[in-house]
Amino acid sequence: MRFCFITIGSMGDVQPLIALGKGLQRKGHSVHICAMDKFRKLIESEGFEYAHMTGSAELLMEKLIGEQVSFDEYFRNLKGLLEPIKKDFLIDIENACRNADCVLYTTLGSVAYHACEKYKIPCFRIFFCPLDPTGEFPAMTAPRLPFGKMYNLITFKGRDILWSNVTRTLLNDWRVEMGLPEIKPFQFPYREMNGKPIPTLYAYSPTISPKPKEWGDNCHLTGFWIEETQKEWRPDQELKEFLEGGEKPVYIGFGSTVGGNFDRILDVVLESVKRTKQRALLSAGWRNIGERKLPENVLLIGNVPHEWLFRQVKAVSHHGGAGTTAAGIRAGVPSVIVPFGGDQPFWGDRVYQLGIGTKPIWCKKLTADNYSEALNTAVTDEAMQKRAAEYGQKLRDEDGVANAISIIEDYLGLICTY
Repeated sequence: MRFCFITIGSMGDVQPLIALGKGLQRKGHSVHICAMDKFRKLIESEGFEYAHMTGSAELLMEKLIGEQVSFDEYFRNLKGLLEPIKKDFLIDIENACRNADCVLYTTLGSVAYHACEKYKIPCFRIFFCPLDPTGEFPAMTAPRLPFGKMYNLITFKGRDILWSNVTRTLLNDWRVEMGLPEIKPFQFPYREMNGKPIPTLYAYSPTISPKPKEWGDNCHLTGFWIEETQKEWRPDQELKEFLEGGEKPVYIGFGSTVGGNFDRILDVVLESVKRTKQRALLSAGWRNIGERKLPENVLLIGNVPHEWLFRQVKAVSHHGGAGTTAAGIRAGVPSVIVPFGGDQPFWGDRVYQLGIGTKPIWCKKLTADNYSEALNTAVTDEAMQKRAAEYGQKLRDEDGVANAISIIEDYLGLICTY
């Protein structure tokens, strides 16, 4: 079969699809990935056909995953990002989907839903954090307030209304052009198509976040999607010598996040490393440290696979994206999570509640005092280190890619019998 992946966001939205895509290729299927040009080189280097998508991944991350972007601000920014590029963007999405046998799309890639409806293409939703309604916690980007089940459910309803408003404002004319009915006020179609629930693959582990009781049989928690071949990666000489030149370092990096005052964050990081007397591997991610001179006990690193890198350190500190969080847990070491926005606070809270990391520190509230304390706890708390090792083994025993492919093939097999 010919699969099309539609993904919009950061590296954390692309890498799991590469892992899944390679699994599908090994089963004899073909895969093409539609993403913004930031990821074209990566996608093609991994052996996939690339489909162009208009837009800037860097601007997207800045506007949607900045320092504590509020619930309504998120949707205003989303609308502002799409309006200037709408025509070309929608053409790209429709072209990518048109000849596929099956389309799988991530959260922001749900615009592909409309193309699938037009061309009657089977589709799957792919999520990296809980997005279907539950009373167990609030919707992502909503304030995390201690008001219980009813408040949590209301936040999901509010999110649905905001999504419906964005859809009606920006996409109804496109739907009409495709011969589809308009989305009506307060109508949220994205969980069903033709009256049936859309199968949904939650690409994370139920060991870390169990399936909420309200979710139906169409929601599948597969385990994280990890590309195991990264274990064969080898470091360059500088990294090799640094790792061999003293005690194990800590890892510090904030991935694709580009919001916030990075100079201030870097000042805090370097002061905290100094106070705690740690050696550190520092990843600038999508940032640029410019001419900043780093101390001898800190090594700036480039694109190093987390699956390999995190096994070389004694603790990891990062933004709390789902993929980076999974890699840290799989490595069996404690985590220090500094969320910027989106689903990051959720994963930071899960790590803390499981006792495998420190209490998350919002980036705006990050100081040398609280960050030093968190780093020191991560490298000295023996109970936390033991629990982290135990959870690491649990996640390494899972095969999220194989689970997801089994669900996909079973579902498509049922469709083919009609």
